[in-house]
Formats: sequence, structure tokens, C-alpha cells
Amino acid sequence: MRSDSRPPTPISRIGTMAELGPGMEVFGDYYLLGRVGLGGMAEIFRARRFQEPVEGSELGPFGRASRRRIYDAPIVVLKRLLVEQAKNPFFLDNFIMETDITRLFDHPNVVKTLQSGDVEGVFYLVMEYVSGVNLNTLLGKLASQRERMDLQLALFIVYSAASALDYTHNFRMPSGRRSRFVHRDLSPHNIFLGFGGKAKLGDFGVIHMDALEGSAEGAVVTGKLGYLSPEQVSAQELDERSDLFSLGIILYECITGRRLFYARRGERETEVMKRIREAKIPSMQEIVPSLPKALEDLVFYCLQAQPSERIPSADLLMTELRHFIESEPRTAKDSLANLLIDLFPKQHAEFLRDLEHGLIRS
Repeated sequence: MRSDSRPPTPISRIGTMAELGPGMEVFGDYYLLGRVGLGGMAEIFRARRFQEPVEGSELGPFGRASRRRIYDAPIVVLKRLLVEQAKNPFFLDNFIMETDITRLFDHPNVVKTLQSGDVEGVFYLVMEYVSGVNLNTLLGKLASQRERMDLQLALFIVYSAASALDYTHNFRMPSGRRSRFVHRDLSPHNIFLGFGGKAKLGDFGVIHMDALEGSAEGAVVTGKLGYLSPEQVSAQELDERSDLFSLGIILYECITGRRLFYARRGERETEVMKRIREAKIPSMQEIVPSLPKALEDLVFYCLQAQPSERIPSADLLMTELRHFIESEPRTAKDSLANLLIDLFPKQHAEFLRDLEHGLIRS
């Protein structure tokens, strides 16, 4: 699975070679700069790669070769499969499937996977680092200030996600064969917003590839319940339209500033699943009176309970969204960047610091 021919450096050997700061961990060829996430399947770190210098090329004090040096390596995200999950063939196969697929993706609105492999049997993948926040964090911040997202900004973010889905839903393997890749866990948590104004779709940890498995039928996703499609909560066959239902939920919430499917006080998850299956959507114009009726109709088109009655493709959704988008892409990116800077000054200061020190790429 490794992306290069060099064998992994054993952890036991690294411990004697690397001079690390307090709490620093070395994993394979990477310094782990701090854990930023922990899920049921994997833990996620900010990381930076290092390499051994060529013998005699870099001398330290008294003419001795420096042990290690970081070389023009930006910060990345390292996702490491939990040891206990690696013992489960389902989780291990799912994780390896994710790495094999996402390393093929190359699209401006898809978080890029850079490397994958294993270190002494511990599997990992490395992705580009999007310095900013995810859409869920942004929506939460706006809600805490009793504000709604600007409509044009909402359309820009969802259009970017739809562009990513259009790419993955119609992906062609190196052989040229078209393969349908369904994300299956699309939510605001997996749409990453950078301080440079980009919106990218990531976290394909439960992606499903029908072309390699021979069918679009699969297990129910144990993901974020409030963003699952009626097919998912009913354990039915899935295709691209399942992702489009999830994106419709996201569009609804970006425009209205309100959650659509969630567990109310004292409610069980089964009751939320029932509402998802029924897909009875509250009026958006009652919340946002200025919203064009045609745009509300488009959102409802995404949120039809029956896939056969739902918008059929991400490409068509992009086409329909363009009727309502007034801002140029550059203007929308600037608006997103400015909003993130205003709402998250601490994180932006860290972004500028990392940028100044060459830790991230602008």
C-alpha cells in the first residue's frame, strides 16, 4: 500500500534517532503535531513528514551528520486506523478501500489523499490539510450568534460540494471504465472550508464502489443520522441519489439556519429515522420569506422520499443552482474567506503563523 519504494522506518528505531519535543509522537515518516479528531474507526492528527538526510550532505556541530531534518514539508492530515478496529476485517477492508479509492481522486473540490500505507501493521492515510473549519462548525457559530448564512455563500458552498459529487459519481478508473462512487456519509462535518475561500468534500471513510463489488447494495451506514437518506435508514439499495438527498439537507440548513432531522428532547433515533423516511419538509419560505419559490422547489426536489422522484444527478443540481447564483466564483471565495476570518480570528491567526513559517501552502 505504500506510495514509495522505501520501507517504513520501525517505530522502535525512530525513537532513538529523532529528537522530539514534549508530547511529540513519531509515526512512520511523520511527526504527529497533535490529535484533532477521534472517531469510532480512526484517529486524526495534524502531521509533518521528515526524511533522513543523504549521508554527509548535512553536517551539524563537530562535523557530525544531523540525525533528522524536516524538508519543505507542509502540514498534512494523517488518519490512523484504531488498533482495535484493525482486528475487525470489515473495518480494515473498509479503511483500505477508502485509501485505494481516494488516492485516485484529483478535483479542486475534493480533499486530496497524498499517501497511504502501514507502520508495523498500523494502517494510515495522509491527506492535504485544509486550514479553516468544517461547515458544521461554521453553521454552529452562526446559530450561536442568531445569524443565518448569506444566501449566495450558501449556494457557493453547496455548488462546490455538488461539483465534488459530480466528479466522484462519474469517476473513471485508470482503465477508462466509469465507476460510481457513492459517499454515503455526506454531512456538514465533511465539507471543509479553508481560509483561502475554498470548499472541499472529504472523509470518504464509508464510500461505496459498485463497480468493484458488483452491486450498489450495501450495509446501512452507521454515520450521522440527521444526514442519511430514506434508503439508508431503510437498508435499501443505494445510488448517487442518496448523496443528493444528504446534500439537499445541507442546502436546507445553510439557507434556513435550522436543523432538519434531529432527535428532539426525549426522542429515540427510530423516531428520527421515521421522519427521514417520510421526508416531510417544513416550509422554507416561512423561515426565509425572501427566498425565491423556485429555489425552495429545487431543495424539495432533492429531498423527495422516493429516489425515482428525486433530482437524478449532481450535474443537474449544479445546472439548476446556477440560475440562482449571482456572485462570481472569485467574489464568493472572498466572501467565504472574509466570513471565516471574522468569525474565527484565533484559528486565522494560527493560519497566518503557519503560512509565514512555510508549514502550509496558501
